[in-house]
Amino acid sequence: MPMPSLELSAVEVWQLRELARTAVGRVALRALMVLWRAEGLTTLEIGQRLDCHRDTVSLWLERYRTLGLAGLEDEPRSGRPPHLDPATREQLAAVLEQPPPEEDRPRACWTLTHLRTVFLEVAARPFGPETLRRTVHQLGFRWRRPRLWAHKVDPESFEKQLLVEMAKQAVAEQIAATPPGETPPAHLLYADASDHHLLAVLRAMWMRLGQQVRVATPPFNGRWTLFGGLNIHTGAFAWQAYQQAVTATFLQFLTYLLTCYPEGTLLLVVDNASYHTSKAVVAWLKEHPRILLLYLPARRPDLNPVEAIWAALKEAVSANRSFGNLLALGQFIRAHLDALTPEQLLTQAGVRNDFLEAT
Repeated sequence: MPMPSLELSAVEVWQLRELARTAVGRVALRALMVLWRAEGLTTLEIGQRLDCHRDTVSLWLERYRTLGLAGLEDEPRSGRPPHLDPATREQLAAVLEQPPPEEDRPRACWTLTHLRTVFLEVAARPFGPETLRRTVHQLGFRWRRPRLWAHKVDPESFEKQLLVEMAKQAVAEQIAATPPGETPPAHLLYADASDHHLLAVLRAMWMRLGQQVRVATPPFNGRWTLFGGLNIHTGAFAWQAYQQAVTATFLQFLTYLLTCYPEGTLLLVVDNASYHTSKAVVAWLKEHPRILLLYLPARRPDLNPVEAIWAALKEAVSANRSFGNLLALGQFIRAHLDALTPEQLLTQAGVRNDFLEAT
């Protein structure tokens, strides 16, 4: 018995054309079946065009007559039951939020192998490592490096920060009251130390897909330890390179700062490193009263703007570049720092500078 002809309204034609254009896969082909049948093609001709049996065409034409556009959609299928049922997935998410119990295994974090060993005993069906990996991703977990944080708060944090802020304000007022051409009675500097190695600092970079760039390692490793002091009112950056950060080299740097600032009191804001607080430093400061150290709260390197200058230096000089000797590394460091203007240094450090607006 031949299939009756199919007549479509203008709205139905528009809906079917949109479905054929936007739907995915088989649903779009079924919309074409209906459109071509309305144009007068037989089910045999439509089947030949779409490389399917005429009975399949007849099935979807009949579903469209009965259910409309909804009849062209796939019906829900039960499919194979999941390896990890919803209850097990919830338990897996809860387990991943905490480290493994110490009485279980001496591990610091979960691995897929460890998780699979534990959940094979409670899951309804056996499952493989890839199924577990896919499930963990679906639960919103990713394998990434953690971040360190300081859990101990300096009990003198407020007092130290208040003292630094009061010193900044006092020095700013003295500078404002100093007549042009004269040296202000006090200078405030942030100081910090940073190690720069011959071995490259690896950073993300552009590279061709599937071709990982390789950075050669030096024949031996070495380092320069840089001490630097940034004047937050002038943008002047005094720095020196040494072999290591110890009390002796810090005292050499302090002596160098006295030559950079032959007049006035030096207020130097530093962290709580041992070479800043040693007995030898205290004794030296008593003999050189022109320098006064102000200490930042412990475990708060973010409060020192010089850290940003060191980070920019490593990004420009050491990122993905190894050096064969310390002389070459030192030349690159000097070239970078010497090229920076006071404005650029203060911008890198994130320090607001009013003196530049007045000049």
